Amino acid sequence: MWQHGHMARVNRADSKERTRQRLLAEAHRQFRQRGYAATSLEQIAEAAEVTKGAIYGHFASKEDLMLSALEAAPSPDYSGTLNDESRPLRERLAQFARALAAEEPDGTDELAMYLEFFAALMRNPDALQRYSSSRERRLEELAHDDGSESGDLVAGVTPVQAWTIGEAMLVGLQIERRLAPGLVTPEVFELAFGLLAELYQEP
Repeated sequence: MWQHGHMARVNRADSKERTRQRLLAEAHRQFRQRGYAATSLEQIAEAAEVTKGAIYGHFASKEDLMLSALEAAPSPDYSGTLNDESRPLRERLAQFARALAAEEPDGTDELAMYLEFFAALMRNPDALQRYSSSRERRLEELAHDDGSESGDLVAGVTPVQAWTIGEAMLVGLQIERRLAPGLVTPEVFELAFGLLAELYQEP
C-alpha cells in the first residue's frame, strides 16, 4: 500500500515539474513574440493548456515567471573570443565588438521585451532584488572566469568593475543602435570596446 501511495506522490511531483517546464517554455515564446507588456498570464496559461490558477501554483507573478524563465535559459557564452590568451586583449575586444555589431536584431525583438521587463522590475522591489542578485552573481562569475586579476588592470580597477562597464556598454549600444541606427555603426561598437581595453594594462 505504501508503495502505491509513494508512486502516486512521485507521479504527481513529476507531472507538476512537467507543467512548470511547459509554462516556462511557453512564457519564453509568448514574451518574445508578443512582448513582455502585452502578454498576459491568461495567454500563457491557455497556450500551455493549463488554467490560470495553475500558473499561480507555480509562479507568484508575471515577473516571477519571467525571472524563472531567464534563470532556466543558458547564459550567452562570451568566453571563447574574450579569453583567448594567445591574442592581445585589444584585438579580442575589437573582434568581440565587431561580432556584436554584426548581429541582426531578430524579428521577435528581444531587446524590446527586455526593456519592458526591466521597466516592470523597477516597479516591483522583490522581483528587482532577486534579479539584481542573479545579475551580480553572473558578473562576478564572468570576471572570475576570465582569469584576469586586479594586477592586469590599471590601478584601482577590479575585474568585476571592468565586466560591469562592458555589460553596461553592450546594453546601451544595443538600445542606441535601435534609436540612432545611422550613428551606431560597427566602428562605434569597436571604439567603445577600445575604451574598455584602456582599463587593462597591456603585458
